Amino acid sequence: MFYCLQDVSALSDYSSFYQSTVTIEAARGATDEHLLIDRSSGTVKAVSTTDTVNAFSAAPQRTITAHGIMGIINLQRGPYIILITGREAVGSVGTSTVYRVSETKIVKVAADNRVVQGFDAVDEATYLRLLESALAVKSFYFSYDMDLTSSLERQQQKKQAGGQSLYTTANDEFFFNRYLAEPLIAAAGGSQKAGVFVLPVIHGFFACKQVMIRGTAFNYVLITRRGRKRQGTRYFSRGADEDGNVSNFAETEQIVDFVALNASTSDPDLAGVQMSYVQVRGSIPLLWAQVINMRYVPVLKVDIEASRERFNKHITRLISMYNEVVSVNLVNKVKYEKPMGDAFARLSNDFKSPHYHYTHFDFHKECSKMRWERISILLDELAEYDTRFGYFKMKHDVKAPGQAAASASSVEESTAGPLQLQVGVMRTNCMDCLDRTNVVQSELARAILTRQLREVGVFSDTDAIAIFPGLQSMLNNVWADNADAVSCAYSGTGALKTDFTRTGKRTKMGALQDGRNSVERYVRGNFFDGERQDAIDLLLGAYRVQAGSGSSPFADEQTLEGKALLGTVYVCLFMLVYAFFYPRDGRWFSLSNVVFTSSWMLVLVLVFVAVKGSHTAELLNWPRLVANPNRPAVMHANSALTLPLLDRLLSSPEKKAALRSDDMKKAWPTEKKSTEKKLA
Repeated sequence: MFYCLQDVSALSDYSSFYQSTVTIEAARGATDEHLLIDRSSGTVKAVSTTDTVNAFSAAPQRTITAHGIMGIINLQRGPYIILITGREAVGSVGTSTVYRVSETKIVKVAADNRVVQGFDAVDEATYLRLLESALAVKSFYFSYDMDLTSSLERQQQKKQAGGQSLYTTANDEFFFNRYLAEPLIAAAGGSQKAGVFVLPVIHGFFACKQVMIRGTAFNYVLITRRGRKRQGTRYFSRGADEDGNVSNFAETEQIVDFVALNASTSDPDLAGVQMSYVQVRGSIPLLWAQVINMRYVPVLKVDIEASRERFNKHITRLISMYNEVVSVNLVNKVKYEKPMGDAFARLSNDFKSPHYHYTHFDFHKECSKMRWERISILLDELAEYDTRFGYFKMKHDVKAPGQAAASASSVEESTAGPLQLQVGVMRTNCMDCLDRTNVVQSELARAILTRQLREVGVFSDTDAIAIFPGLQSMLNNVWADNADAVSCAYSGTGALKTDFTRTGKRTKMGALQDGRNSVERYVRGNFFDGERQDAIDLLLGAYRVQAGSGSSPFADEQTLEGKALLGTVYVCLFMLVYAFFYPRDGRWFSLSNVVFTSSWMLVLVLVFVAVKGSHTAELLNWPRLVANPNRPAVMHANSALTLPLLDRLLSSPEKKAALRSDDMKKAWPTEKKSTEKKLA
């Protein structure tokens, strides 16, 4: 599907109507309707072709071809449209092709005469940079004719309910560009034709691999859909909000697909079959936080009583979505993580429902010293629930019995409905819902896959995944890639323990890689993730730009003392690097070079102590757009001390402007002295 954006502001023949309008035309699905965007107000409306035929008869000033529209966002200068200008086909589900977004383009819609100046222009550039960084990740996926936001089971339910456009049946939790698409949805007004302009996009992971076992071919599909309602970075998005939405919430669906175009089987009972198994993950549903403080282990805060309502809302919502829920808690039962496990267990015990169950498996204790085979203890404990919950299975009618569909038109929906439903879900979590969670979810998925293939006759009763090296290798790599994708989105690095996921065993090289990723997570969490959180908040609508508000969220809050200390750190690092590459006397261990290096190391240590004592809050990278309740106040250690020269050199642009005001004579000592000499 292609979208032709036509900037018709220069069409003089029709200037009275089109002088400030952008027109959007879809290449298919809505050939008799277009979208018009007013360049002054940003208003979007759907119109018929007859209303715009004259405009299209003239040459547009600018035409942009795109594969889809992620949405529209309003910044200081007005509306911008976000286009999908690059896509890559990454597989299919059934006969529907799935694409990954490979490139996006942010196009200004606002009229050229609408400008911003001064600090507003600086803020506008910052907003655009944040948006570009949020859109640059290679983990957005979409399909033109399949609701990728919903599992196969939910899609079937919506089809039976008579859903129309994709966006009307999309799962609101996983409709990641829902905020951006709001103007398009309002313009579509429920129209199925105009609804083609609204393209639901998911954020997470998608993989599709062909599997061949004893002459039977099918597609193995893995989809992870990350929730949009409480997303963010590792330390700035934890626990549950007041509505019961939890951080890093994601649904992972494993699909065995005999409907795919490249599937083939000699068994007519398998032709047209699709089987699906769903799991979820999410932050522990409490009011809790890990507050960064420049230490490797941040401060843990938990409020049990304030968590009760949030916990109840979250579990109740999961039950309404999946019918029955088993919470699998993997945090440590001792030391730092113990308060989290105790609080989760307490609220779980207080939640009286036959549809909710709770189990606690201390992953690090049970699998310590690389005893990863002990995960089987947990799998045995959960086997009863897996058997009862089952998995979703349905059969499509295929015109050519014994063969998979040769084309999309040869598959018809079964009028008999699904053959079986999944009636419960495993909810797995650790502290981050990343590394330990990934390992356990992959093992649960393998157990279900073995059961599915045995029940449909692809496996014999004694077959296991391990006896098919190709299948085992594929599963290892797909699940490790899924782990990395979810981890990169939340922590900024690849997942830990993926050596076990990829090879089935823990290795020393894997442990070293985990150490590297852990250090990188520390650096990102303390010094970079605040800006990444801002980018996510802007993309998802947690922060909405108010044009002309008069105040900048990016105002420099760093104190003069903090700036001086930070400058000293840079000087120390420069001197140490200089001493390494250009040692005194030409030798690293000469007396003069050792004294020189030691002196600067001492200064660096003293500065570090001073920073930790009074300036941690201002030197760490905190989000600026949405206030973080756990951010400590900036301390002004020497607020009464004024250093005019440093103040002019290091202060914010607003402060510099103030110093250039009428108060300059009082703030600048040299001017005072010259004035006094003249008076004398």
